[in-house]
Amino acid sequence: MLLFIRPLLRCLALLSLLIGASLPALAGAHDHISQRAYWADTTAQATFEQAEQQDFAVYDGVLGKGYTNSALWVRLQITPPQNATPDDKLVLRIRPIYLDQITLHDPLDTSGRVRVAGDQTDYNDEEYKSLTHTFVIPAGAEPRFIWLRLKTTSTAFMHVEAIAMADIQADEHRLLFLYNLALALIVVFTVVTLINWFNYQEFLYAAFIVRNVVYFFYTAAFFGFHRYLLGDWMSGHALDLSYSWFVVFATGFSIWFEILFVSEYAPPRWARAIFWALKLWSLLTMVLLAMGFTHTALHLNMTLNGVVVVAMLVMSSIFINDKETLQKDNPNLLKKKYVVSYYLIVASLLLFSILPYMGRLAGNEFSANGLVYYALISGFNMTLLMQLRAHQRRKSNLRTEQELALSEQQIVFEKIRREEQSQMLTMLMHELKNPLAVIDLAQHASEDPKAKDYVTRNVAIIRNVLDQCLNTDRLSDGKISIDKSPIDLVELIDDLIEPHHPHPFQLRFPTDSKSLHAFHTDYQCVRTVLTNLIDNALRYGDTSQAIGIAVAPERNAAGAEGMAITVANLPGIASWPDPDKVFQKYYRSIGAKTISGTGLGLFLVRSLCTLIGGNCTYAPDDTHVKFKVWLPI
Repeated sequence: MLLFIRPLLRCLALLSLLIGASLPALAGAHDHISQRAYWADTTAQATFEQAEQQDFAVYDGVLGKGYTNSALWVRLQITPPQNATPDDKLVLRIRPIYLDQITLHDPLDTSGRVRVAGDQTDYNDEEYKSLTHTFVIPAGAEPRFIWLRLKTTSTAFMHVEAIAMADIQADEHRLLFLYNLALALIVVFTVVTLINWFNYQEFLYAAFIVRNVVYFFYTAAFFGFHRYLLGDWMSGHALDLSYSWFVVFATGFSIWFEILFVSEYAPPRWARAIFWALKLWSLLTMVLLAMGFTHTALHLNMTLNGVVVVAMLVMSSIFINDKETLQKDNPNLLKKKYVVSYYLIVASLLLFSILPYMGRLAGNEFSANGLVYYALISGFNMTLLMQLRAHQRRKSNLRTEQELALSEQQIVFEKIRREEQSQMLTMLMHELKNPLAVIDLAQHASEDPKAKDYVTRNVAIIRNVLDQCLNTDRLSDGKISIDKSPIDLVELIDDLIEPHHPHPFQLRFPTDSKSLHAFHTDYQCVRTVLTNLIDNALRYGDTSQAIGIAVAPERNAAGAEGMAITVANLPGIASWPDPDKVFQKYYRSIGAKTISGTGLGLFLVRSLCTLIGGNCTYAPDDTHVKFKVWLPI
């Protein structure tokens, strides 16, 4: 995929350079206007005869008077081509396309009809079929003045050229080529982002693709393609209104995308308040446009374009923090320098375009195409940011895959190590049990009762340690299988306490012993649980006091029938265990450390109880250490 994207980016950069080099040449044909001047009719009621007598102010290049309610009269001095004939014609080409109504007054025009152009004029009424507004006038034999009257609800920004009929066709072809080149560049931005969207399916990529589609149609309409394509089906007034709505919508959608992009950096509350203010501003322009206040709506919309990029530049400079970005470990977040640089570029470009549209700076050829430059440069830079974002995502995914592969490898190694450890433990248990059996047999031949008892107790301790280690290992590996069968609890408990005679036990069983003899569960698990609890009470409790074992039917919190077995003892040298740690593996209280043990007994008890559907809780009272086991019947 990278091999495909990189050539696209090279083509994108090449097209950008080509656009940048070519757009200033839009007026490449020789212009036969030698002087430009204007007069602002604040009443918008002056006749041509009245305007002709006014003092006109000379200007160069492009007329830019901002959003004004005045009618602007423009006086142009036409210089005919050398060796011009009486039949030679010139084409007045007027841009941009959104100018509403332009009226021509030419002394050489003796037709007596009112000649009007503009986007409120039907396309089929244009005197020369072009994407721009045009008039066809005689070249004349001598220099002369002609007048244009401009009245528009949009910005009073007008660029007029007078081109010989012999040159206009070639220049129109050049203009069309550059327009198509600009649109093709937006398509390239869309394709590159579409590839990233297919790879990662992220909403921001989809939003940027839609933004590019909106910009594509906006740029095409700015060039005049909508009048060419829809002129046969829609009137000039309908196309003019549609274009106004599209301009406002494009601005609103662009604001939404920029807010979406910046919001990934978790902006503070004050920044989110500004975002809402910008959205409400955009909504206000739509409301005004719907109410018929087109001039005010378009004026506010143009101002909003400049405010948005400046606000984004200032806010991103303040609240984006690279340290916080790194802490979030989000591969979609770019470094502050990239985001701020993007907004610095588009803010600089847009301001130099908007200020002439607002009448704050003198217009020129650059500003005449400023909105196109903005669409292309902002799209180009955002595409680079999207590509950088995708690159970071690829690196993050690769790192995650490597970590996952390493983790899987470590799991395999750990499994092998556990199996080897388990095999070694099983072998060790087996090898130790044989010598223990020999020791146990040998002590029976001893005539010393104390020595005999000492050896018996310690052999039992060692066997218990080995059994606990082996059972814990089997439990960890999931090798303990459950085989439920009828169990006689009375018989099992008697069997477990018999080896500890003459130590006293206090046994309490229910009067109805039917349930005790019909108890169904895993025999080996229950035996191990009770063995560990009784052994725990014998070793850590008061050796002079009886151990209590109580059995009673009981329902658990969920209402299921079961049997509760409680083992209680008075605290001995080990004192009271820590309630929060008593069931942890290897836990032993400070007092218990003077007595041999592994710290696995109670851990094994709770684990086995859980395995057969029961539970074990530590439930002491004021005098006794108590462990309560509940097992389902």
